[in-house]
Amino acid sequence: MKIQYETLDYQTDAINSVVDLFDNDNRFIPKDNEFRLDDFGVVANQLHLDKDRLISNLSNIQKCNLEQRDIKIDRHNLRDFSVEMETGTGKTYVYLKTIFSLNQKFGLSKFIIIVPSVAVREGVLKTLSSIEQHFYKTFNVYADVFPYEGDSKRKIHLLKTFASNHNLSILVMSIQAFNSDNNIINESMRDDTFGEKMMDMIAKTQPALILDEPQNMESDLSKSAIGSLNPIFKLRYSATHKNLYNLVYSLSPFVAYNKGLVKKIEIASVTKEDANAVVFEVQKIITKRGEKPKIKVKLEVKDKKTGGYAYKTLHLKLNDDVFRKTHNEKYKDWFIEEISTAKNGVEVSGGVFFSIHEIQDQDKTDIFRVQIRETIKNHFEKQASLGDDIKVLSLFFIDKVKNYVNDGLIRQIFEAEFEALKSGSEFFKNKAVEKVHNGYFSKSGKNFKDTKGNSKNDKDAYDLIMKDKERLLSFAEDTCFIFSHSALKEGWDNPNIFTICTLNETTSMMKKRQEIGRGMRLCLDKNGKRIYDTRINKLVVVPNESYQDYVASLQTEFDESGQNSVLPLAQNRRKTVKFKKQFATNDENFKILWQKIKQKTHYAISLDSDDLITKTIHNINKNLTAEQVVIKVERQDVIMEEHKVQTIYNSEKVGARINTHYQISHLVSTLERESGLTKKTILSILEGIDDLDYVFDSPQGFIRNVSAMIKNTLKDELLNGIQYFKVDDCWNMSLFSDIETYEDKVVTCNKSIYEETIFDSDGEKKFAQSLDASDKVKVFAKMPSWFVVDTPIGTYNPDWAIVWEEDHQEKLYLVRETKFVNNLQDSLRDAEKDKIICAEKHFDAINIDFKVSTNCQLNDLLD
Repeated sequence: MKIQYETLDYQTDAINSVVDLFDNDNRFIPKDNEFRLDDFGVVANQLHLDKDRLISNLSNIQKCNLEQRDIKIDRHNLRDFSVEMETGTGKTYVYLKTIFSLNQKFGLSKFIIIVPSVAVREGVLKTLSSIEQHFYKTFNVYADVFPYEGDSKRKIHLLKTFASNHNLSILVMSIQAFNSDNNIINESMRDDTFGEKMMDMIAKTQPALILDEPQNMESDLSKSAIGSLNPIFKLRYSATHKNLYNLVYSLSPFVAYNKGLVKKIEIASVTKEDANAVVFEVQKIITKRGEKPKIKVKLEVKDKKTGGYAYKTLHLKLNDDVFRKTHNEKYKDWFIEEISTAKNGVEVSGGVFFSIHEIQDQDKTDIFRVQIRETIKNHFEKQASLGDDIKVLSLFFIDKVKNYVNDGLIRQIFEAEFEALKSGSEFFKNKAVEKVHNGYFSKSGKNFKDTKGNSKNDKDAYDLIMKDKERLLSFAEDTCFIFSHSALKEGWDNPNIFTICTLNETTSMMKKRQEIGRGMRLCLDKNGKRIYDTRINKLVVVPNESYQDYVASLQTEFDESGQNSVLPLAQNRRKTVKFKKQFATNDENFKILWQKIKQKTHYAISLDSDDLITKTIHNINKNLTAEQVVIKVERQDVIMEEHKVQTIYNSEKVGARINTHYQISHLVSTLERESGLTKKTILSILEGIDDLDYVFDSPQGFIRNVSAMIKNTLKDELLNGIQYFKVDDCWNMSLFSDIETYEDKVVTCNKSIYEETIFDSDGEKKFAQSLDASDKVKVFAKMPSWFVVDTPIGTYNPDWAIVWEEDHQEKLYLVRETKFVNNLQDSLRDAEKDKIICAEKHFDAINIDFKVSTNCQLNDLLD
């Protein structure tokens, strides 16, 4: 097959944005004898454009393309330009066609493409090779391509030829090839250059530079090396710029995703659910000059308010009490004893040492197996749905090369799972497992190795996959499952990658956008034609972490690259809302209302211990079930709205069940601490449980479930037995004062006791406007935060106090809570429901009409 290239509208916009920078109302295309030559026959770029015209062109382009961005012209780097293009949208194609366009319109002939690694270089060279006929049809010219590789003699000859060539010349080299004094290009030559450095000869060509992934070239060393090339201008192309130099075009990930320019994403997260597992994942050791080191660590943290547990990332320092930081019994008596960069980890009490990103081998094996199985199943299902029109590829990022080569763990799992599943696939049932998968790693002698993708030995690995890209897309090639350590993290992508499985030990080993970027391109059919059907173009990512963690990391990637701030932040100015003191003290309606609602109360609780024990035992026996350790697969579809990455539930299932055995200790004392009940009461409850053996299936799960049921029963008993009584104390009107807020959080209301009413939601705004417009409302107040009702679960602050008069009859004095939801019971959190129950009893005690209103048009105010 042969890839069919086409130029899409957004790509044309990106190309024209650069070409128009240099427009000076006349085209300068030099003839052969008009090239500038020196004594060594160097052919140099020429471009006639004064500074003022360049600034004017740049300003007009930015206004046209970036009207919603707060972009300023960088006059110190006036010939430095940036193009933002999301991964998978054809960045390489765009800058290559830009080269041909600049050659055609302005006669520029010397271009150097600088890349961050061997992988990217090989990808660019492959694209140049496959695209030459496509460009020839448009520009009627071929480019002479110079790959900077080989021995020193070859490199010197290549650089000389590039410098003296009269044709369109494209030199492709990595930043590592010239950012050191030891590089061939920086050494003094002793032949016909009379001791001149090759770098000096290349600088005379005044090349136009294309910087591919320039965020990897921001060191002082790299900047200096790039400057030594004496570029006529620099064009920077990336999805994740570190610095934006005179941005001229932007295609954000959010625009690309929502316009269907890249594949949609589904996350199939694979996680182990084991309440007994002690998670202490050291993610980073943070050292700053003049400060003591800290660790960034993932732990299981208990929410003191809700009692729920969630994995969170905390920063801890030496001597920190982990239990006090997490409120989790698992970390009882854990203290940070040592933080060591030399050992690359942390020691806690008892001499237990945790290396950075340490994962238990058994956990890793179990999770890997489910991830690999899910990837194979997804691959089979996708290929079945596409038939023989589109070949499906799957890509695995693995933790260590040794886990794949020479019958490593990952290879063994893959081959076993493939053989177990292939009988259910018409397409794969007759395929030999050894032919459908391959690994692409750097090789030194007879040994494969982990690599960052920059070494000389990496090139052989890239030849296998990059130079046979079309064959890999063809059904003539059986290989469709690709394993890589880091060789394919950037510089290579294939439009037919439909599943990416991350088997790497650490979620931060590779950036999320690097991982998913390998599969974001829209797919091609067997004839090389691009397919735009969004039902087909879906990339499934199978990570070994929760989808919440995965999305949070992806969001951080966007935030760090500035992609969350496409729109300038509106200036939301602060505002003081004035209290109408004279109105409040002179208005008879409000004076009476205040007299009625200012009364304070205290509550008392009557609790029957035996009844509590009986009801608790009943609830436990009714609801307690065995809690097995499982590996769960959760599928979520990714959506991108308003520069936020979010997910929508798709499905979930148990990927594997694991039989485990645990040691039981401190059961009674732990439940005593968790529930707040006495040891005697806890023992009475345990004695009444029908199947106490559940504790052996999952001690921590048993403790958490039983503790939660005890607390819920206790809470119900407290609420049922609570009573409110008036006391000799009242709220003082002098507490009313002006309130500081923001301009976009207030609405003017004449009947309010404040000049404006503060609202927290659009529903509250409409409710306030309805109150103000109603003939039946005489006065109202949005209650200030200090006006609260005491409850056993915290203070409660009601929303509104209202004086209502129906047809000139008796006035009603109302307090209303507003919740603008369709189903009140299902929408409220338990704590909200419980506080409202207490509020009802408080206002009943002081004879005030209190209820919850769900309609902002006052339709249910008196129902």
